[in-house]
Amino acid sequence: MRRSAHLANRRSTAPLRTKTRDGVLENSIRPKPIVHRGRSILPHAAWEVIANSLRISDRELQIIQEIFDDRKESAIADDLTISVHTVHTHLERLYRKLGVSTRVGLILCILSEYFSSLPPTL
Repeated sequence: MRRSAHLANRRSTAPLRTKTRDGVLENSIRPKPIVHRGRSILPHAAWEVIANSLRISDRELQIIQEIFDDRKESAIADDLTISVHTVHTHLERLYRKLGVSTRVGLILCILSEYFSSLPPTL
């Protein structure tokens, strides 16, 4: 289960209560669940352009997308049905390939590639 979806499921849907002088007044306001962002930060076509320009394999792209979803290595391994060691190895190779050393560097590199692929504006 995705992290934000998990948090949304844990969130209480009980009505909010407000204290008054006479006691407790129940409001009709209910907290909204957190909407899962998924991979909507970049369009599907952009992922393809990025993968082609950086020569990223399909599996590496899947792992990058999971990193964008802020997933831990064990969760990525579960989602992709591979071992945690394999995910770690893919990440190390991606870091080397892209010249970065952290997840933040990886994300910045991908976003930089995305922005450089956009048409110039006036």
